[in-house]
Formats: sequence, structure tokens, C-alpha cells
Amino acid sequence: MKLQTPNSKLLSLFLFLFALYLLTYAPTFHSSDGLAMFATAESLARRGAWDVEQIRWMGLQQGTFGRDGLLYSRKGVGQPLLALPLTWLGLALPPFGPATATLLFGSLVTALTGALVMAYLRRLGYDDRTALAAGLVYGAGTLAWPYAKTFFSDTLAGTLLLAGSLALLRFRQTGRDRFAALGGLALGWAVATRYAEAVFLPIGGLLLLAYLWRRGDRRPAALARSLAAFAAPPFAIGVGVMAFNYARYGDPFNTGYLPQETFSAVWWRGILGQLLSPGRGLLLYNPLLFLTFFGLREAHRRHPAETRNALAVILVHLLLYGKWFMWHGGFAWGPRFMVASLPFWALLMAPALEMVLRRRSTPLRWAFWGLAALTLLLQIPALAVDFDLWQNRLLETGLPLFAPETFFRLRYSPLVGTWAFLRPENLDVAWANDGRIAGGVLALLLLNLAAAGWSLGRMYSPSLPTKGAHRPLSLLLTLTTVAVLLGHAHRSWPASLRRALLEVNRLPAAPLVYDDPQKAVAVSEWYAGRAPVLGLTAPETERLAAVTASAPAVWWLTTFGGETEARLLATHGVARAETFDGVRLLLLAAPDAPPQTMGVRLGDAIILQQVRLSSTLRPPYPLAATLTWRATRPPPADYHVFLHLLNAAGQIVAQSDGQPVHWTRPTSTWPPDEAIADPYALSLPPDLPPGAYTLIGGLYRPDTGERLLTPGGRDSVTLGEFVVAP
Repeated sequence: MKLQTPNSKLLSLFLFLFALYLLTYAPTFHSSDGLAMFATAESLARRGAWDVEQIRWMGLQQGTFGRDGLLYSRKGVGQPLLALPLTWLGLALPPFGPATATLLFGSLVTALTGALVMAYLRRLGYDDRTALAAGLVYGAGTLAWPYAKTFFSDTLAGTLLLAGSLALLRFRQTGRDRFAALGGLALGWAVATRYAEAVFLPIGGLLLLAYLWRRGDRRPAALARSLAAFAAPPFAIGVGVMAFNYARYGDPFNTGYLPQETFSAVWWRGILGQLLSPGRGLLLYNPLLFLTFFGLREAHRRHPAETRNALAVILVHLLLYGKWFMWHGGFAWGPRFMVASLPFWALLMAPALEMVLRRRSTPLRWAFWGLAALTLLLQIPALAVDFDLWQNRLLETGLPLFAPETFFRLRYSPLVGTWAFLRPENLDVAWANDGRIAGGVLALLLLNLAAAGWSLGRMYSPSLPTKGAHRPLSLLLTLTTVAVLLGHAHRSWPASLRRALLEVNRLPAAPLVYDDPQKAVAVSEWYAGRAPVLGLTAPETERLAAVTASAPAVWWLTTFGGETEARLLATHGVARAETFDGVRLLLLAAPDAPPQTMGVRLGDAIILQQVRLSSTLRPPYPLAATLTWRATRPPPADYHVFLHLLNAAGQIVAQSDGQPVHWTRPTSTWPPDEAIADPYALSLPPDLPPGAYTLIGGLYRPDTGERLLTPGGRDSVTLGEFVVAP
């Protein structure tokens, strides 16, 4: 019989929790916070940039404009940087996408935190069953499970605080300064994740001093070495954050948060609201946490320093965010800001769990199972549907957004109201889309969960052999499940959007501009290029010009059209125009060469004043041309403009034909002496062979085909000559 190693048990717990979270995984960002942090990771993975211009429409909701005029997320960079490998993986593997891959982050981090709870308690001397129970309580018996579906940073903040505490505990047990450094690294990264976590740096320092005092090594050199090891990582991270702030905003201490975002709430309301209010009360959303109070005295008797540290994490979060102007956390399920403290509730619950496991027929045991069942029941709405549904319903009551009564009256509580949305068409899980169940995906998820549960259970059952051969199979099944789930989620976006963005990917160097925030995640998911993406809901002339100035072409993905489209079409020609079930996709191009004066008369009433062209031919990108016309008197007919690109043999290889200015300025409506800027874009064959090419253009009557002649008797004007190199 092969004995199980401690790490294998931690891995089994991790895989079980991860399998549980995969069952409720949803390819959706449930908050603007999460979308803003993902946008940072996406920009880094796609372009090596820090801006979030792909969600510029969000404006000051989650971002702040830097001194370069670009939008930057004001959320900490700790989470985007840690999620970056997942984002990159989604970009690198065609069957997946960056959004669906990144949304695994919450599941991975929450499962890891459950394993860290178990590891911490074992280091404190608890047996494996008690430590496992605490890990399961955290992972499956608290708000941590619903938050595993999201990309909020609260879970990661709690993970880092716990990891820092565990590293310092290892320092106490070993005396090795590398654990002090790891503790400082975890706490420093927590600050980079959420700036307010900086309050835990001195708390961690005090814990380190307590451990040093307890060890009895009070030599100044030893104290200084350990403190320096602890302080060095947060100092380096702090310098990096300040340098980042300076690069964005010109001020190392400017994090981007707005002047009105302050600690200005009514304190008693924020504290009471986070603990006991029907809308956000932690103990109402998580009744199982009442069990923590039964083990608190015993925990302090056994481990006073660790208990005080855990209480400090809980109380500081309660007091700190109770004063925050949005103490309720905005669009969220329960008290979002208290989620980071949940691992420490589980740690303090350990003595009570130990009593539950050792005494089979006690009131405490019945209380545990009753509270656990009630907690799980209360989480069902958040696990099954998007909690935003109820928040949006509250807006229909006429009450202001986040009105105080919506948090303190039971009738407005999500714990009550969200149940009304439990219908098949509202399911917020990857295996259900618009009420349609993907049976094969669901079956694989359940199989993976059953296998992970069996693997975990056999380690603690004396009647089962403990050979480890099942672990590689369990890992393989988990990886297979992840691949199938992500592939299914990636394909779940509307077919019209998928087809439109697959067309965009044919010219990946062309920037993409879109106008519908509802399409933001789909654009990130299906766009495979590395060019800038600009999300706008209002026209911004300067920003549009900056994005399109040096690009060979630009894609315009629109649902609404509107003024932004009008501004693009004023300077860009249309090389392609397609519609996908109401989603319109245009490929636009504007010339980049200096204008050339022409002064050629066509017919009796129209003069081609100047032409501006693309500087080179870059197939398959379009050839852009802007013709400037002037009528000497009202033209007698509606002429059409033709542009022909000819090869050396005089054959047409690309052409454009139509009324001027995208069919909006018929020549018969031209007043005398007005300069008419008329943009065009010729779609070039991707296999255009090397050689010399000539662009000609002119005007003709569409009813007869008769062309207007120049004074020299020619029926066309040579506009430019190009060479495609071999």
C-alpha cells in the first residue's frame, strides 16, 4: 500500500473544488469591474499595451483617461497580470478564446484557496479530516462558490492574504527568511490587486515580529535580516505600481480613482449592512459562518497569534469597507468586500469542525448540517442565474440605484427576489444557452465531478486502497473537461457575431472599431488580430483619427450606425460591406499619401480638383482614394464615378463604381464652387501578382454608359501609378 503524501491530498481537494466550479462556470463577466480588469490583460496579451481602449465606451465608470488621452483601468494590475497566461492561452489556441479562458481564473483561484485553508490548518496541527472539512466549508459552503464564477478581485485578495499568512507561519516553524520574503511577496501582490489591502502590510509585519519574539532570536542583525526579507517584495511592488501610475497619469500617487470615490459612508450603516442587512449581510447570506463563533475561544487558546491575525483580517475588512462610499459593492451577490475574509472565517471555524467530526450525535453536529444546507440553498440563485437580473429589476421600482432601503428591507433582498428568475432561459452556466441544454457537456462535467469526489473520498476512507495511480487519470479527465467546456463556451456566441469577426480576422492588421457595449466580450473572444480595438458609443473625432491614421484599413462593426459611422465615412472609402443578421461590417480605408493637384475638367460642368491616394499597394488591404470635385455650374445629370486599377496589360484587376460620397451626393445636387470630398476604397485581390499598376478614374452616365471627356478627348484620368514588388 502506497501512503498518500500531504501534497497529493491538497491536489485532490483542489481538483474536487475545481470540478465543482466547472459545473457552474459561465462565459460571462458579471461586472464592469471584471470586464475592466480583463481588458487590461487582453491588451497586454494582444498588443503589449496597458490601455483599455477596447472598452473606451465605459469611460469613467471603471477607467480614467491618462495623460496620453487613452483609457486605463483604475483597478489594480495584480489580477490582470496573474490572469495573463490564461488570456494568452485563449488567444494562442483557436478552439478557445481569451474571455472564456480568462474566466477560469476565479475557479482556479478559489479552488487553490480551499487547498491553502487545508494546508494552513495542517501546519497548525489539525488532523487531515478537520483541515479538509474547513477547506470544503470555504470552497463549497460560503460565498466563495458564487464568486468563483466571476472575475472580481476580492477572491484573489483573500487568497493572497491567506498565502502571506501561511508563508509567515512557515517562517515561524522553520526560521527561514525565504518564507518571510514569500509572505511579503503575497501581501505586496495583494496591494497591487486592491490598493486598500495596503493596511495589511503593517499587520503582517506585526505578525512577523511576534513570530521573531516567540522564536527567541532577538539579535538585531537577525531581526533586521528577517524584516528586510519581508519588506523587500512589497517595496519593489510599490515602486512598480508608482512607476506605472506615473507613466499613465504623470503622478506616482495617482491610482486613477476619482475624487468622489472616498471613504465617506455612514459607518454604522456600512458595518451593519455588511454583516446583517437583508441585501448584503454576510451572516444572512452565509449562515454557516455562525459556527465560527463556537470555535473562536478554542482557536485563540491553541493559536493566539494566528487567531488574532485572522480576526484582524475579518475586522479590518468590515471596518475599512464599511466606510467606503459604496460599502455594498455595487452590482454583486452579498457583501462583495467581505469575500476576501472568507478563508479566515474557515480557519477560525476549525475547532468547531473538529468537534463536529468527533462527536457524532451532538446539537453542534445537527447545527452544522442544518446551517450548511441552508447556506447552500441560499447560494442556488447566484449559482444558477446572473445576480444582475434582480438588480436590474429593482431599477423598475423607481427607487434610485443602490438606494439604502434596497439593502435594509427584506422585500428588496436578492435572497428573495432572485428566485423568480430561476427559469431555463435564464440559466447562467456554460452548458445551457437560451434554455437549450448541452447534454454531452453536462454529462462530462458531472462525470468529472464524480471522479474528483471519488478520488478525494478514497484518501480518507480506511476501507479503500490508497494507491496513487488514479491521480494522472483524474488530471487527464479534468484537462479534457476544461478543453470541452471552453470549446463549447467559445462557440456559444451568436452566429452572426462569429461570422462577422471571422471576416475581420482575414485582415488582422486592420484596427477594429465597434459601437455596441453588448458585443464587447464577443469582440474580445473572436477577434484574433493584434491591431488596436476601439469601443465607442459616441463619436470621438480625434481618437478615431489616431487609430486609423497609420492603418492600411479599419473595420467598422456596427449595430446602430449613427454619427460615429458618419465621421468614418466622411474620410474613408468602403471596400467591403456585409450584413450578418442585423450586424453590419464595413471595411474602410483612407489615403495616406499627400494630395495631388489635378485641375482636370470632365464634361462641361465638373472639375476634378485634386486626388489623394494610398502611398503603396498592400494587397489584400484596400487601395484608398479621395477625389475632390467642384462643379462650375449645376451638373445636368446624376453621373457615376468609376475607378479602375489596371495591370500592365491594361486589364482591370480592381474597381469601384457608384454615385459620389457613398451614394449620398448625386452630382445633380452639387451647387457651384463647393468642394466635394469623395472617398473610395478598392478591394484588392489577395494574390495580386507583382508588377506595375495604374489607377484611372472618371465620370459616366449610368443610363447610356457614356463617359465624360477631358478637354484632350480622353474618357478617363490617370490618378496614380503603383508597383507591387516581387
